[in-house]
Amino acid sequence: MLRDQPPEETTAAFFRTRSASAILADLGSVLTKDRVSLGDMVDALGEAGLGLTILMLALPSFIPIPGLPTGFVFGTALAILALQIMTGADRLLLPQWLRRRSLPRGPVVSGGAWIAPWFKRVEWMLRPRYSFLSGRLAYSILAVPIFVHAVMILLPIPLGNQLPSLAVIVFAFGLIERDGLAVILGWVLTGIAIAWNSAIVFFGTELSLFLYRWTADLWVSA
Repeated sequence: MLRDQPPEETTAAFFRTRSASAILADLGSVLTKDRVSLGDMVDALGEAGLGLTILMLALPSFIPIPGLPTGFVFGTALAILALQIMTGADRLLLPQWLRRRSLPRGPVVSGGAWIAPWFKRVEWMLRPRYSFLSGRLAYSILAVPIFVHAVMILLPIPLGNQLPSLAVIVFAFGLIERDGLAVILGWVLTGIAIAWNSAIVFFGTELSLFLYRWTADLWVSA
């Protein structure tokens, strides 16, 4: 049983043997410290597989946690993971400065409990199909859009985190369940996310230029 194992093995087994929704609903049982360090999370996920690691790194940026730099921290970790997958790595290795970054336990646990029921409603629809889209080669291919999404997540783009995070989450579900249809949906969401963030950046730049010119005109006329 899990309780008969050493603490580190218990945590790793928790992530290995449960569905994503069950993990999220019961995060409090393994995250017992006041703060959750990224290094501890990555170590626990090390034996659980790349798909689950991708999922758990994308979630904090999808769940709104006010006042916490989840986009920068987890977006950076996700970008590093994507680059490492491109080189054939089967687990995430992080620099010490990033491993030490941590989040308060409370928002992480409550955020997981909040989103778990939604994930449970989705999981029953997933099943192995079109396996050529979710096999080992797929990880190397999907690392490219995941890297693009990670960059969008870590950049301070207003309202720019949710769609890239959602696309990565859908990719992760497809990889975990070997569901090629979910991977296809992830590609669709990728196009939408890129278009959305490009529009935000474009119109934001146009608005900034308009305000600059308007202010300059006022200054000259004064």
